[in-house]
Amino acid sequence: MSHQFTSGVFFNNEPAWHKLGTVLDGTQPAREAFATANADWSTISTPVFDPAGLPIPGYQAITRGDTGNVLSIQSESYSIVQNEQLIRVAEALHEDATMDAVVVLNEGRKVAFTAKVNNSEADVLPGDTIHQYLVGCTSHDGTIAFQVMFSPIRVVCQNTLSYALGRAAAGASTKKMRIRHTKNANSLIDHLPSIIDMQRQQFTAGIEELEAMAAKPCTAALFRQYCEGVFADQLVGTTNDKRGDKASARPKKLEDLTAWDSVANKFHGEGIGFDIPGVQGTMWGAYQAITEYFSHDAGRAIDSTDAARQRLESLYWGTGATTIAKAHSLALV
Repeated sequence: MSHQFTSGVFFNNEPAWHKLGTVLDGTQPAREAFATANADWSTISTPVFDPAGLPIPGYQAITRGDTGNVLSIQSESYSIVQNEQLIRVAEALHEDATMDAVVVLNEGRKVAFTAKVNNSEADVLPGDTIHQYLVGCTSHDGTIAFQVMFSPIRVVCQNTLSYALGRAAAGASTKKMRIRHTKNANSLIDHLPSIIDMQRQQFTAGIEELEAMAAKPCTAALFRQYCEGVFADQLVGTTNDKRGDKASARPKKLEDLTAWDSVANKFHGEGIGFDIPGVQGTMWGAYQAITEYFSHDAGRAIDSTDAARQRLESLYWGTGATTIAKAHSLALV
C-alpha cells in the first residue's frame, strides 16, 4: 500500500486519517490490542545469500516470523528488539494509561502504540483541551531505535492542535527515551510508573506556558514576524521570479513557501478550534496554526494517505518535530 499502513487498531471510536484498520469503542488491554492490530509477531534473523546460493558473512536478514517477509538487511552486529518489548512496556502502564492505538507500518518495518495518560489533561482555554499521550515505537529496518516518548499528538495525528509542551519539549531527556538493547527495555519497564508521574508534573508546567501564549495578543504583522522566525531556514537565499532567469532573483519571502497560504488562512480563522473564544488573535492561535499545518496539511505525496504517513513520520522523527519545537519556543518570547 502506498501509504505504508499495514494493520492497526484505533480505540475510543476515533479512526485514523486513512479509515483503515479496526476501530473499536472503548479500549483493550495492551496484549489484546497488539493481537487485534496483528502486531504481536516476532522477528528472526536469517542468513543472506549471494547469487550462487552461498551465505554472505557479516550480514543477516531481519525477517518477519509470521509471514517470512524480509524487513531489512543488517550487519551481524545489529540487535533485534522484538515487538514483545513494546507489548511489555504497554502492559507496564497498568492504571497509569489506557491504550488508544496500535499500528503496523510498511509491512512491519515500524510498529507503534499510543496510550492516553490518565489524569493528564487540561484546558488551555475553556473548551480547548489538551491530552497527554505516551507513544512507544520500534523499527525492524534500523531507521529508528526502540523508543518511548510523551506527546500531546495521537500517533494517527487525529484532531491535533499542539505538539510540544513546556519543559518536556525543552528537554529531550524527559521527552524521549531511546532503547537499543533488550536489557535496557527491561530497565525502562521497571521505572515507567515514576517516569509517568514526573511527566504529569511537567505536563502541568507546560500548560502554564500555553496559557501564557493564549494571554498574549498577536496581530497580523506580529504573526508574519513570528512565521519569519519559525521558517527562517527556508527563507535563506534567493529565488527567481521567472523560472531559470537569474536576473529576476530576489530574497525569499513567506509567500514563496508551500506552507504559507495554509498557515496564514488558519491564523485568520480557518484553523481547527479557532471558533473557541480566545484563540484567534493570540500567540496560542499563531502556534496552533503552525502545529495544525504540520499535523494535517504537510506532505508532498499525491496520494492523500501517503502524505498523511509522511506527516506522521515528520512529526515524530523529522523536520515537523524540529519546526514545531522552534514554533513553541518563539511563541513564548
